[in-house]
Amino acid sequence: MEIKNYKLPYSNKDITFIQNLIGKILKKGYLTDGGEYVKELEDLWAGYINTTEAAAVNSCTTALELICKAIDVKGHSVIVPNYTFYASPLSVLNAGGKVIYSDINPQTLSLDVENIKKQIRKDTKAVMIVHVGGVISDEIFKIKQFCKDNNLYLIEDAACAHGAELNGYKAGSIGDISAFSFHHSKTLTSGEGGIINTNNIDWINKIKRMRAVGLDRNINNWEVFELGSNYKMTEITAALGILHVTKANKILDERRKIADFYNKNINFNKDFQKMEFNCKSSYYKYIIFTNPKIKKEIHQHLQSKGIELPPTVYDYLCSEQNINKHTNTLNYNDKFPGAQQAMKSNLCLPMYNGLTKTELTFIVDNINKYLK
Repeated sequence: MEIKNYKLPYSNKDITFIQNLIGKILKKGYLTDGGEYVKELEDLWAGYINTTEAAAVNSCTTALELICKAIDVKGHSVIVPNYTFYASPLSVLNAGGKVIYSDINPQTLSLDVENIKKQIRKDTKAVMIVHVGGVISDEIFKIKQFCKDNNLYLIEDAACAHGAELNGYKAGSIGDISAFSFHHSKTLTSGEGGIINTNNIDWINKIKRMRAVGLDRNINNWEVFELGSNYKMTEITAALGILHVTKANKILDERRKIADFYNKNINFNKDFQKMEFNCKSSYYKYIIFTNPKIKKEIHQHLQSKGIELPPTVYDYLCSEQNINKHTNTLNYNDKFPGAQQAMKSNLCLPMYNGLTKTELTFIVDNINKYLK
């Protein structure tokens, strides 16, 4: 049996839905600049995660950059976890801010209050928390209170956390402002794309101008009101997003059932442990903590059986990249033991919609044979 590390299934019903929407868009002849389907996607997603405002853009990377510009981090420092995709610190740098890397708790793969306290400076304006693999850390409400007490904005990089939930709050609705990715690898996708959520209408109005080269079509078609760029989402991209947002609960339920199968059937031991958390994860990834000494061996064993494993969460730390020497990054030479531990020990199992019980049984049986 051959099991891919990733597939993106679209049913005939899904394809018909998209074809009908694209047909309507083409007949109308309006493809971009904030059309009705971009607005529909924004309204659907704001309603789904329970925020009042949303702004769709062309990627999560630009979403984070627009957030940093909207809250005006220029000349200020922002605390960013070292264990994340480089788009997180990049957004701060592109907005004229300074990056302070923070270590993480290797069990939650996320920031915690104590590590944030070690890094805060007089010019710090915001903390960016990343919901790694679709998991919301238990510490997020402590972090939110800490930010409030210290006049800091809390940005949620929820790129991988569509529909994740903790204590009745969905990812993206806990901080002051948040960003999601709709890249084709994500739990919900529009191929490319991103979306920003907040309850602050002033920020969202500014972001909607910046995403459209600074224009405001409600006023006129040529006057620039903000220094922006072309970060718009197209109508056809929005149509793909609408499909998955309307199917969000179904998509997430299936992934949670796959995770439950792994949880119940893998013979975990001290060298092969599932990630523990209290949130309702979106399961962008199913994360294992394994003994670094056998990590490569497990990977090779499964690969020899025809099982492709998806990429690990992050194979290197942001601080280790040479680009830091040429940017306004303040502490890339620091030690980050929590992030180092997470990087060396994590392994991810196949996790995508469409995995069959036969395939899952094959994966689990081969893992258990190795562990035995």
